[in-house]
Amino acid sequence: MSMDKTGFVSVGAEIEDEVMPDRVVFSICFGGSFDTKEACLNDYNADRVKVAAALVPFGLDDELTCRGYACYARTTRRKATITGYSYHAYGTIAASIDAVDVAAIWTALNTCGSRADMSVGFDLADRRAAEDALIARVVKRARNNAQALAAASGSKLDGVKHISYNSQLGSMDRLCYASAADFALGAPAGSADSKVTVLEPEPIEVECSVDVEWWLE
Repeated sequence: MSMDKTGFVSVGAEIEDEVMPDRVVFSICFGGSFDTKEACLNDYNADRVKVAAALVPFGLDDELTCRGYACYARTTRRKATITGYSYHAYGTIAASIDAVDVAAIWTALNTCGSRADMSVGFDLADRRAAEDALIARVVKRARNNAQALAAASGSKLDGVKHISYNSQLGSMDRLCYASAADFALGAPAGSADSKVTVLEPEPIEVECSVDVEWWLE
C-alpha cells in the first residue's frame, strides 16, 4: 500500500477462502464405432435410453442433457476407402448435493448397461455469488487499511477515486472416472465392496484481490 501527495490514498488487499460445493455433476461421454452411420445413431440412442432409465428412480431422467453428437467416417491411411464410422456425444446430469444420493446415482449409472465413459464431480450452482461474497470482504479489508493510513496522516477518507479487482475460482473437482469395463473404484477389484464408491466433495478455492484509491478530505 502507498500514499502520495495528490490527495488520495491507494490500497491493495487480497483474500483467499474455500467454499464447499453445493452441486454434483455427472458427465457422460457416449461413443462407439460401427459399419454405418445409422448403426452409430442407433447405438447412441440406445445408450441414452439406458442412462435415462437408470435416472428414473432418482427423478433425474428429465435432467439428462445431451449435446455435440458427431459422426465421422473412418478411412484407410490414404483416405481412399471408408472402413466404418465412429461417433461421440456428451451428456450431463446436474443436481443439488443435498437433494440426491450421489453414490447411489453413480452406481446406477455405471451398472445400467451403457458403454459410455462417465465421471462425477462437484461444483457451485452459483459461482458468481461465491466471488461476490469474497469481493465484499476484500473491499472491506482494503477500506480498513485505507482508513488507518488516512488517520495516520491526519486525513479522512472521501469517495472512491478508482477500484479494480481480480478474482479466481478453482475448477470443478472431479473425483471419479469410469467405463462399463472398469467399474471398481471404491475398493480393490473382486472384493465384496468393489461397487461401493465413497464420494465426498472437496472445498473449492476462491481468491480475490482489489486495488482501490480513495480521495482524502
